[in-house]
Amino acid sequence: MTKLLLIGGGHAHLSILRSLLHEEISDLEVTLITSSKSQYYSGMFSGFTEGLYDEDEIRIDLKSLSSRASVTFIEDTIISFDPMQKVLLGFSGNIYYFDVVSFDIEPWISSELISTTELNPPKHHLIEKIKKLRASEAPVIIGDGAEAVELALSITSWRNINKLSKSVTLINSSSLLHSFGVKATVKIREIAQYHNLVIYENEQINEVNNNYVITDRGTKVKFSMTLPITGPKASSLFKQALLPIDSDGFLLVEDTLQNNEYPYVFGAGSCVTFSDYPDLKKNDLHATKQGPILWRNIKRFISGQSLERFKPRNDSFSIISTGEQQGLFIYRNITLHGKWVWNMKNYSDQKFIKKHLQ
Repeated sequence: MTKLLLIGGGHAHLSILRSLLHEEISDLEVTLITSSKSQYYSGMFSGFTEGLYDEDEIRIDLKSLSSRASVTFIEDTIISFDPMQKVLLGFSGNIYYFDVVSFDIEPWISSELISTTELNPPKHHLIEKIKKLRASEAPVIIGDGAEAVELALSITSWRNINKLSKSVTLINSSSLLHSFGVKATVKIREIAQYHNLVIYENEQINEVNNNYVITDRGTKVKFSMTLPITGPKASSLFKQALLPIDSDGFLLVEDTLQNNEYPYVFGAGSCVTFSDYPDLKKNDLHATKQGPILWRNIKRFISGQSLERFKPRNDSFSIISTGEQQGLFIYRNITLHGKWVWNMKNYSDQKFIKKHLQ
């Protein structure tokens, strides 16, 4: 009996669980080990923040899904990994042996700029932070990506509905949405101004002192609570295991989703970097596309067959929620804004959640 361990409940592993709802694999024992019984869908965080969804509507019950897929579910956090001996150690003290292992764990929120903010798995604790932040007197969001912009605008919308007049502040070390192009930057500035979102662009955080954030330009921003959304930070697990990693500590994998040094170690989603595509964004879209290939390749590896190769798409579009049930559609040099964009996003998000309940 081949033992397959799935570490983490990310999008690629969700794809495997969905496949196992309709497959029966003989001589394969599958176990999912995650640090939480639920997986929150990050695509709906902005809607939750705005008050459009309840918490139960944006999360997937991993324990229930595993049971329906005939997969053993274990709630534990892996803290040590020996790839040569094929063994992992959980925070619980339990030891887990495997023949094949796959990692699809969430990266941690990097909050190095604010020393008083702990590192937390982004979806386990972010919900409670959002609840406190949006109701606080002077909330400040720190971050460069689309997620930071979404949260700032969603919190602004929630505060408007709840008649909290104090503006939300977003501090960005670059231009807003700079990676999406100039048109997207110009448009999101217009939207931010319309919503009275206070923005500081191209300013780095120098220090946090007596409820003030001070930037390298001397800007002093008073806050009651801050939320840094400063990008993913790799788990120390892979470095500790002496696995090949990139300069930031993310697990290196080939386009077959295997680690080059240990072919029985697979990885997908935001915890890995592709050797052939080192600049590929770590987002849910790519992780979702990797899922079916990951599952086929695991099965092919076990049976001794040649493996498929993942090739990322470079023509995908993006939708950013901008509050008040509106969204910004970005595709290459095209930017469109309106309620229909949010409706399209909402339809897609609801469809994603529902397919894990069937």
